[in-house]
Amino acid sequence: MKVSDLTELLGVDDKHIYRMAARGQLPSFRVGGAVRFDPHEVANWLRLKYGDPSLPPKKNPLREAGHSPEASSAA
Repeated sequence: MKVSDLTELLGVDDKHIYRMAARGQLPSFRVGGAVRFDPHEVANWLRLKYGDPSLPPKKNPLREAGHSPEASSAA
């Protein structure tokens, strides 16, 4: 995936994409002098950063086991 593809997808300018890639904030790799992005890595990055609304919310195992902060402070 090229920088121009990602700018269109994310709605930001190319300078922003280049800065994020250079800082390691966005998964990227270089081919010659060009910055490229693996679409699967970008999709995973987006899911980690912003969550996937199609997935059910993660359950907190401590709350389900009765170890919530409210329960422990009452003791």
